[in-house]
Formats: sequence, C-alpha cells, structure tokens
Amino acid sequence: MLSALFLSAVLRSSASPREPVPFRNHLNHESSPYLKQHAKNPIAWYPWGEEALRAAKTQNKPIFLSIGYSTCHWCHVMNAESFSNEEIGALMNANFIAIKVDREERPDVDSTYMAVARKLMSDPGWPLNVILTPEGKPFFAAAYIPKDRLSALLTNLGKTWKEHPEQIASTASMVMQSLAPDNASADIPGPELLKKTYQQFAERFDAINGGFNPPPKLPAAHQLMFLLRYWRRTGEPHALEMVETTLQKMRAGAIWDANRGGFHRYTVDAEWKQPHYEKMLCDQALIAMAYLEAFQATHKPEYAATARAIFTYVLRDLRAPNGTFYAANDSDNRTARDEKILTDWNGLMIAALSQGAAVLDDPSYALAARRAANVLIAKAKLQHSDKQQAVFLDDYTFLTWGLLNLYEATFEVRYLKSAIALERESLTRFRDANGRFYLTASDNLLLRPRETSDGALPSGNSVQLTNLVRLSRITGDAIYETAANDLLRTSAEVTIIPSASAHLISGVDFFLGPSFEIVLAGTDVGTLQRAVFASFVPNKVVLHNGADIARIAPFTAAQRAIRGKPTAYVCTNRLCRLPTGAPERVQALLINPWK
Repeated sequence: MLSALFLSAVLRSSASPREPVPFRNHLNHESSPYLKQHAKNPIAWYPWGEEALRAAKTQNKPIFLSIGYSTCHWCHVMNAESFSNEEIGALMNANFIAIKVDREERPDVDSTYMAVARKLMSDPGWPLNVILTPEGKPFFAAAYIPKDRLSALLTNLGKTWKEHPEQIASTASMVMQSLAPDNASADIPGPELLKKTYQQFAERFDAINGGFNPPPKLPAAHQLMFLLRYWRRTGEPHALEMVETTLQKMRAGAIWDANRGGFHRYTVDAEWKQPHYEKMLCDQALIAMAYLEAFQATHKPEYAATARAIFTYVLRDLRAPNGTFYAANDSDNRTARDEKILTDWNGLMIAALSQGAAVLDDPSYALAARRAANVLIAKAKLQHSDKQQAVFLDDYTFLTWGLLNLYEATFEVRYLKSAIALERESLTRFRDANGRFYLTASDNLLLRPRETSDGALPSGNSVQLTNLVRLSRITGDAIYETAANDLLRTSAEVTIIPSASAHLISGVDFFLGPSFEIVLAGTDVGTLQRAVFASFVPNKVVLHNGADIARIAPFTAAQRAIRGKPTAYVCTNRLCRLPTGAPERVQALLINPWK
C-alpha cells in the first residue's frame, strides 16, 4: 500500500514537544452531534468547506482530514486519547489544517476519501484519517491511530512537508493516478454471475457460528437477502442454510441487545459475543427485512418474532415526535441518542415497516411508515437531513424503495406517485451521459463518488437498480428498463468480486427474471393481498386496480373484478394466467406459475 512509504519513517521517529500556538476551534456552532463532540478539543478543527480548504492553501499546510460518526466506539477512543491531548493539539495546529467530518451528514466526502483509503490501506474503517496536500491531493490514510504513533506521524509528516515536499507530491501524484475512473463497459450479466456470487459467500461461510469470515462480523443483511434469492431461484439448500444459521446465531448472540432490543452494529469476534454497542437505524431496517424474508421462506415463527422485536425497539427508542426516526443509539453511552434525521435511513425504515405490515398483516407498522413518509414527501425539496440542504443519490433511492413498499402495503396511490417523481428526478440529477449514477449531483470534490460495492449498507446504485426494475414492471415505461440496462452495462467492476456487491446482484436476479406482476381488483382485496405476501416471492410488483393506477400502469385497465368479487391477476414476465379469486390459487401461481 502507498501509505507504507511513510509508515516506516513514522515508526522510527519519536515526537518532540511543541509549544502551544494560538488557535480557534471552529466547531462550536455546528449542529452535528459528532462535530460537537470535538468542539472542545485543543485543535483548530474546521468543518468541511471552503474556509478550511482556503486556509490550507494560504498557510501552505497539509490537511489532516478526520471522518467519523457520533456513535462510533473507536472514534470515541481516538478523541479521548489523542484529539483531547494538548501535545497532539500543538503538533496538529503547528503543522496541519485540521478538518472534521461527520460521515452521516457528508456521505459524499466520506465516500470520496474511503475510495482513497482503499488504495492506501488494506482494511479501512472509522475513524478514517486522511492527510492531503494543501491542494487537496491525498497521500496518507489510516483508521484508528494510537496516540504515540499519531504523535510521531504528525511530527515526521510535518517535517517532511517543510523539508522535502517533493516526496509527498510524488506520492500524492501516484495516488491520484490510481483514482482515475475506470470507464469500462460490459455485457449485461447472466445467471452465471449469481452462481459466482453464491460460491464466494459459500467459501467464506462460518458453518459453526454463521456469518462470513474473517471477523469482525457485521450482520450485512443484504448479503443474506441475496442468498435467499439464490435459494428461491435454484433450490440450493446450502444458500438457505447459510441464512438460517446466521440469523439464529445472531439472535442468540450478544450482538442482539437482550435488554432493550435491536441489533448492535458488529462484533469483533467470530461468535457474535463481543459487540460494539452502537445501534444504527439503518441496520435495524435491513436486519428486520432479512428476518421477514426468512419467515416468508420458512414460515418459522421465531423469525417473525425477531422482526417484531426490532420494530418494538425502533418505535420506542428511535422515533421522533413527528414520526420520523433518529439515526442511532451510542456505543459507549447506551442511553445517548444521535438525533439526526437522515432521509436515506428513514427511507430504509419506511421500507422495512411497510414490508412488516404486509408480511405480518400488522397495520400499526403501515401507520408508522405512513407518518414518517408523509413528513419527508411533504417537503418542497428533498434534503439529506433535517440539518442540511445537500442531497445525495442514496436519499432518493432509499426513500423510493420505502415508498414503493409502502404503496404495496397500503395501496395508497400517492406513495407510488411520489416514488415515480423521485425516480424521475434521480435520473436527471445523478446520471451521466453514459448511464452511470453518482452519489452527488455535481463534481465538486476530489472525484465524483460512485459506489457499486456495498459497505454496511447497500450502495445507492444497487438500490437504484431494483427500483428501476420495479418501476419498469409497474409502468411498462421503457425509460426505466433502459436505465437499468445502462447501469448494469457500466458496472463491469462488480463481476470481479460480486459478493462485495450483493444487493446489486439481487437486482440482477430481479432484472433477469422471471418476475411477477400481480394486479388485485375489487373493493376488499385484503385476503388476496395476504396470500401474495404469505410466501417468499421477492421479484414481484403488486398493484390494486383503479382509475389512478390505470393511468400509471396502462396494462391494468382491463383487469377488473369478476362478478364484483375480489380478483387476482398473476402475470409472469407480462404473460398473465387466468384470473382467480381463491387465495390458495394465488399462492400456487406464485410458487409455480406454469401449473
């Protein structure tokens, strides 16, 4: 890794004391809980912005960029050990322009410099510390750094910059070359990519403890959701076994909060016994969806019970007075709460609650999803958080996911209309001429971030793919099918390690088909709706016929209730079977549409 060019020098040296220099910490008036945690540091922290970048150029100092989030354990440790230390503060203020970023408020900055970190180190995470030239070119990256090593690092890099800036400039140039975008395109993937993804998970599966090696272990629910789809497509029993073993071991392990409910973000060990205690809204949503899908696949009540327990925790501990949801509970102070309201994470929880309402036949979950959705779609302009005007691809795609699920749970057409409006806007705002989707609407950073691989969450591109396929099946509008084709054609990189893009591969599974278009007609279709969601049928869209739906989905115009009774039309890849009013027939058609 390129950072090794500097690491040996750092380890050989020891820091010498520095006299404090006058400074002003610029974080006092920030709204981010994470930035507030650093507002009393003896460091002249700036928030990300023009003032900080201009100061680096004016003073000809490298930039020390530190990215984290308020509930992160190792962020807390580094704050207590290093950023609150007077000696570290003196070294930082003398040699660097220091910038603090809350990754949850600025996912664009985080994504950009996480891409840098992947070039410079083997296992990037948070806190993420990246050092840049005054012009913003990166040349060093590290995660948690113990105090003594940080002191040596600051001393030596400060000295090298003053005495041999050409060495740093050379490294920065190499890093920039490695970040050049890969504009390769590829053919649309086929079923062989699904098999390759499955095989990669099978090779890493921990048959004793569940999850995937090596530790630390994250729930990574979207990986389990891919395996369920592979099982549904192929009947491969080991795919389902991996899912069930993991879900059972997680629920029995300390990663589940036995006192308050909800799942912690990860464990450092293989056995799910040593958690880091932050509990994130986004994780609860994805994990709940994985348990709901496992319940549909197996009909084992313990999976439904766990999904309900997750929702109980979220609705009790993370719901804001207006019905939206807060971001997290803290890792080191478990009653502390990060009260940011993030659009993308709220979209995920709306999706999960809506799925819970449909699968568990519980209207209280639909009501909770409605309350949150109504707040978000009532705004004249979508924004990433309640504190910030910027907006990102993930905000659009995750909220669209939530609204599509909410429509299928409630059949309220306004949510489908809002989903279509958001999707249309995202096509205009985040897509380039070749069909690639980017995290940001403009190129105002070191690079315009574009993610196709997943982290703890699915990438915006992966969620976008499934949204496009769903809307293509709902509306029949070629714009969505074309956009999905272009997204896949310009994502050749996912074929190398497809398990790193599991949610996108789930979208490929939907794209390849077969998929189901289900239209329910009549005034009281609850029994048929329950039949549709009784089993695991992921690649489907569900519509309730009516005048508004016929305008959105013209193919439904002729699909009416027969003799005034609730009627289901089950179509596979736009080829419809005979209509039926029998719930058991609906279930049979979804399991095997050709009988």
